[in-house]
Amino acid sequence: MKKISRRAFLPIAGLAPLSIPFLSVDKKEEEKTEGFPEILPNVLKKGDVVGVCAPAGCISELSEVKDFAHALRSMGFNVRTGKNVSLKYGYFSAPDKERADEFMDLISDKEVKAIFTIRGGWGCARILDLIDFNVIRENPKIIMGFSDITTLLNAITSRTGLVTFHGPGGNSTWNKRTLNYFESVIMKGERVSFSNIENEDQKVIVHSEGRASGYLYGGNLTVITSLIGSGYLPDFMGKILFLEDVKEEPYRIDRMLTQLRLAGVFSKVDGIALGVFRDCIAEEPNRAFTLEEVFDQHFKDIGIPVMSGLQFGHVKTKFILPIGVEAEISTSSRAIQMLGSAARK
Repeated sequence: MKKISRRAFLPIAGLAPLSIPFLSVDKKEEEKTEGFPEILPNVLKKGDVVGVCAPAGCISELSEVKDFAHALRSMGFNVRTGKNVSLKYGYFSAPDKERADEFMDLISDKEVKAIFTIRGGWGCARILDLIDFNVIRENPKIIMGFSDITTLLNAITSRTGLVTFHGPGGNSTWNKRTLNYFESVIMKGERVSFSNIENEDQKVIVHSEGRASGYLYGGNLTVITSLIGSGYLPDFMGKILFLEDVKEEPYRIDRMLTQLRLAGVFSKVDGIALGVFRDCIAEEPNRAFTLEEVFDQHFKDIGIPVMSGLQFGHVKTKFILPIGVEAEISTSSRAIQMLGSAARK
């Protein structure tokens, strides 16, 4: 398949095929993705057993667990909840080892076909060195979440080759459009085009024009930034990076984007899709930049396609973005188009 060069996508004429290998910065030889093919989980079917775990923060109310389990059952699934889902241990659901064990128990359970997370918060990075990536590779299944779960998703895909899913958790809104994405991507294995239903409050803004293809990686900006140098992120060469955040002032967003730039991430990726940065406004707007101004400062002259305002992140309507799947982003269509399936039929 012909792909668009990251620095020469405009003008389109004169492009040559670009081969994008699946790379990893993993320090452990046995866990590198080099040499491993892309691993697709099986599509999820009605009647399948799905697991719910809490690898990060604790829930606010027990009703969240009941409501999520009811929602999954109403979709036709049999639900198996982890032992820590209803617990509280400070701002975690349980101590690190117990959270890791809960997750790995669901991974090892042959009956469980998918794992959903009850919420994000903070805590996934603390269990990364307690996760057995070889076991995950040998037991491929659907794994989905967002926010702090960004840590698990990117680490698992970069270390095993297993496609994971950036999508709603147990305390998220599962509205009709999000459910449609879930059915198409995870239950049917379709190649979906993700685009906004635009309104006056949510428009896609283009910061740098063009189109490019690459493997999707990303999630929460704060989480991605915190993992730089950890060995749990991929080599970003040839990737499409997607980012979102919530309740961070523009100067903090600026600081994190600067760190990614200085770490060489932006010089490697082929395109950047920015989601909804909800409530990311300045406390003192008269002495601050707007978020759009910050994005323009970083991306206006970057030479790769960049757009913001896409409907993923801490918002009611969420794209379900498959991490590790090849996709194309286009600022003319303002869409992310999957070029491959994310689940095996």
